[in-house]
Amino acid sequence: MRWRLSGRPAVEHASAPRQEVRRRSGTAEAFFRTDGDDSKPVIVVHHIQKTAGTSLRRVVRLNLPPAEVEFDPTLRSVSRTRSKLLAWHRAWYESLDQDRRARLCCVMSHWAGYLLPLLDRPADALSLVREPVDRTLSYYYFKQRRRGPDRPLPPLGELYERGAAGSLGKPGNELWDQLCNWQSRALLSAFHDVSALERTAGPTADADLWRARLREIVEQTYQLGVQDRFEQYVDLLAHRYGWQRIVPRSKVNALRPQERISDELGATVIAYNWLDAELYELAHRGQEQREAELRAA
Repeated sequence: MRWRLSGRPAVEHASAPRQEVRRRSGTAEAFFRTDGDDSKPVIVVHHIQKTAGTSLRRVVRLNLPPAEVEFDPTLRSVSRTRSKLLAWHRAWYESLDQDRRARLCCVMSHWAGYLLPLLDRPADALSLVREPVDRTLSYYYFKQRRRGPDRPLPPLGELYERGAAGSLGKPGNELWDQLCNWQSRALLSAFHDVSALERTAGPTADADLWRARLREIVEQTYQLGVQDRFEQYVDLLAHRYGWQRIVPRSKVNALRPQERISDELGATVIAYNWLDAELYELAHRGQEQREAELRAA
């Protein structure tokens, strides 16, 4: 079933608090509440890959009010460029009549943040970030599993060497982007052209500009959490929205080695993810502060 940008949209009826509808993580989902209460902000779940976003979506999905559900498993096909993603979300949102805009209560996807600049009503944006070395390794072994034993990726250190030499740095190369400040790019891209954010080992000359842009988005737009304090993040959401406290089990990639990587490789990953490292620290401090406020209350 696919979203349609004109005409009557395809709709799946579901009572979200009573049943869970599982879909692939690349599926975009939109929920239109049917209980007559249109006063709440739209929940926008921006699922950054390999940050426990699937678990976050399950928590949100199981706590939503009764709703009609639209979903589109094909959005990835237009997700290669920022301009196409902005155009897609604009076309979809403008296709909604006044009633459906008023009843829209939640949107979830890897690209849901692109809806934020277009909404004409209040929104609460939720997302998780992850310590950048752990997240990079998770993504690397996820890609390794998807490619299979017949098409193994080069060692991670070699990928960074190739990227530094320019052989991975072609425009639109998702693998190279994923290895270089991907989490920051994901949050920034709905508001800024991140093609100007260079893929270098360490901060660039315009680092302060990107830091300021990222801090503004984190502080003014997102209720950001960290993957390694997921249960505490769920507690915060449960308190904020009156939700049930549900903590799904995390998926484990059996192909990912358990031993520590070398200090040299870890330093390389951090160097190419310098902005993600700062983002993680910013999100971690923010979540700890909200946890302390909740305990005090």
